[in-house]
Amino acid sequence: MSKLYGIGVGPGDKELLTLKAVKTIQNADVIIVPSAKNGGKSIAYETAKDFIKDGAEILVKHFPMGGPEQEIKIREAAKAVEERLKNGQDVVFLTIGDPFIYSTYIYLLQNLQKDGFEVETVPGITSFCACASVANEYLVIGDEPLLILPASRLDEVKGQKNLAIMKVYKIEEKVLNFLEQNGYKYVYIKKAGREGQEILRNKEEILKNREYMSLIIAHKL
Repeated sequence: MSKLYGIGVGPGDKELLTLKAVKTIQNADVIIVPSAKNGGKSIAYETAKDFIKDGAEILVKHFPMGGPEQEIKIREAAKAVEERLKNGQDVVFLTIGDPFIYSTYIYLLQNLQKDGFEVETVPGITSFCACASVANEYLVIGDEPLLILPASRLDEVKGQKNLAIMKVYKIEEKVLNFLEQNGYKYVYIKKAGREGQEILRNKEEILKNREYMSLIIAHKL
């Protein structure tokens, strides 16, 4: 039976793909490539393209962030995947980072599992782990917990010691003000493992050099 493979390609450095991810991509008949903008580039595709076999079908699917259009696009992608699975083709869905960390793949998976299709997920290196590595910044020590959250949910931080704050683009100043007011030290990492990578710890520099692909690691002093 043909199968859908959800492949986490990591933060964007092709050397950080797992061997299992590479082998699965190399054997796939169809590659689904997500794009946040209609007609835009896909970091996931750029990371994995050297491992896609000649003749494989590549489908670029636009997945808007939220709103009613997102659900429509997910259903369209699920239908395209189902058609190819029924034709006996293995399908790979590429996703930046890990497939189960804020990924559109989760919604696609739910649709296909409901219809009884076989699915296998291959994990990828998460953005916060990659960022911690390039910045040489620990995430947690000993038996400490780690809170991972989008920047829009800062109101849920109740004094936790270790934070990985994702989706900070365009609200960096609000996030940094919150961290400073509540006694956190922080590091801002953008484009981890890719061209343009920067590691910043100064508020003014962060606000001048902000980037969509970025996150903040913070520790309470």
